[in-house]
Amino acid sequence: MKRKKLKIYEGKNWHHRKAKVNGGSGYIPSPNMVEVDVLEHRAYHLLFGTKTPEQVAAILTKKWIDPDYELVARKRDALS
Repeated sequence: MKRKKLKIYEGKNWHHRKAKVNGGSGYIPSPNMVEVDVLEHRAYHLLFGTKTPEQVAAILTKKWIDPDYELVARKRDALS
């Protein structure tokens, strides 16, 4: 059986920092839209889909980081 060649994802594309399904804006430019590497963008969504920061922090804490630590996502103060 022939092995498929892995596609190499190069370049940049746009990522919603707050997913549109969670009320985020999709307009460029906006603080919600950031340019990211295509490969990193695909990996993020493969792991986290459109989860909220709190959900992402819980997943990372449970599965990926040292059990002596807890990753916490907190909303920034309105004045920051």
